[in-house]
Amino acid sequence: MLSATDTAYPVLKPNPSERELNDIFTPTLWELAFAEERTREPAPTVGLLLLLKTFQWLGYFVRLDAIPASITWHVSKAAGYEDVPTGLSAYDASTARHRHMVLVRSWLGVTPFDREARRVMVEASVRASRVREDLADIINTAIEELVRQRFELPAFSALMRAARTARATVNRGFYGRIADAIGETAKQRFTALLNRQPNERRTGWDRVKAEPGQPTVKRIKQFVAHLDWLEQQAGEGDPLAGIPTVKLNRFAAEARALNAARMNLVTEQKRYALVVALVLQQRARAYDDGAEMLIRQVRKIHNRAKESLQNKQAENTERSTSLVRTLRDVALAYQSDGSSDDRLGAIGALIGPAVDDLVRCCDEHIASATRNHLHLLPQFFRHPRTALNAATGKTAPDLDDAGQACRRGNTVRFGE
Repeated sequence: MLSATDTAYPVLKPNPSERELNDIFTPTLWELAFAEERTREPAPTVGLLLLLKTFQWLGYFVRLDAIPASITWHVSKAAGYEDVPTGLSAYDASTARHRHMVLVRSWLGVTPFDREARRVMVEASVRASRVREDLADIINTAIEELVRQRFELPAFSALMRAARTARATVNRGFYGRIADAIGETAKQRFTALLNRQPNERRTGWDRVKAEPGQPTVKRIKQFVAHLDWLEQQAGEGDPLAGIPTVKLNRFAAEARALNAARMNLVTEQKRYALVVALVLQQRARAYDDGAEMLIRQVRKIHNRAKESLQNKQAENTERSTSLVRTLRDVALAYQSDGSSDDRLGAIGALIGPAVDDLVRCCDEHIASATRNHLHLLPQFFRHPRTALNAATGKTAPDLDDAGQACRRGNTVRFGE
């Protein structure tokens, strides 16, 4: 149950500190003069000052018997009395209290809570209810607007009733808006979800609420099948367009808490709104899970390629020596005596028939020297290829084409 302390509604502490007494409840010289000019006896003087100081802090009037004794004693001492004046206990039932309330409102420039203030409270509650769901937030908005317009605050129960009524009214409007946005086919489909079919052990509603679990490479087919089923239930269009996210989360949470039998007991418009909110939320979560799985798999591929590159770099010394020796021999053959054909023949004899292997070694050496791991991606793409295809709904590029693209320095985008 929401209480005043859960909101911005001001209340008196039962045991205020000495600093709070001095900073909040000490009357100024002007306030002391204000009370002395309008009263003749000690009890009414202290009573007026207590009304004034507590109203300044709270924004509404409280009975003196509800004010902590430490505040009463502090105000009495500030007014020049050694002790609490006798007769103060009868102040709440006196006619002086009502006259003093009018004086305090006039002194502070505050309007009593009347019909206009109620209209302001209700309108502020409705505005807040359109974008907020928590009752405390709605109440705080109404309090802020009443204070801004210099109205006296009502009892907390009045604010609570206004907030609840406003939220219920706004939510009913959203229910109708969502129900009107879905067609008859979708309504029949949603109704079928809430009723167990003869050949089924559970209702479709149980399947909607069930969490598919995190997708893995081994169970990606089951995950994609569940996602496809959610897509079929959601249908086309966006009946939730324009509905605040906080409302959608609230509708989905309420739908998740209700079983099929209890869902069939709510009003028709609310039932359709709750169903579509949860179905679309479950579909969105499934897409998010699939995207996270895809990101994890691609990250693993890159990490393995980088690790392989680091291992190759560690083994690069011997290959570097061989390539440098080949380049030295080619340079010497080019500088040798003889015709151009003789020198070209000598270079060809040094290189041998495996020119493609030499070019491949050079490419690998260049890639490892530049810390480019992309050419190693295809070999690590083989294992999760099926999972990536299922997650993207597309066919991954051919591995040979991917390798060629990597050697050209291009990044392979899987699933495109």
